[in-house]
Amino acid sequence: MNYSEKIDLLKLKDAFLANMKGKTATKKCIIIPVEDNFIFIGEKGVYLNLTCIELRDKKYQSFVVKLEIPEEIRERMSEDERKAQPIIGGLKEIKKREPVPMGVNTTIDPAVSMENTDDLPF
Repeated sequence: MNYSEKIDLLKLKDAFLANMKGKTATKKCIIIPVEDNFIFIGEKGVYLNLTCIELRDKKYQSFVVKLEIPEEIRERMSEDERKAQPIIGGLKEIKKREPVPMGVNTTIDPAVSMENTDDLPF
């Protein structure tokens, strides 16, 4: 089975949107406090660990997604505090669809170039 997942990053504790001015552009960014959301900074990446909880009634989605809280912190929380953790997303099963043939009507002229690519991160 394949699933589609949606996460609302603004449901993370104290997360917000802000415009950040860089050397060449101002871009809308999301700011997420690392410690407040148990984000792990490792040698090869920055990780947000999530827990998927399967639902009995799968009318709209199959699982809800919550932040995974480290065991030592979770054990100190009351049952009410654990239940009060926000649902930040959900997973739903992707229904298998029959492939649809796609025709190619146009091609890209390699002589055409994109302008203003200085802001691309690659």
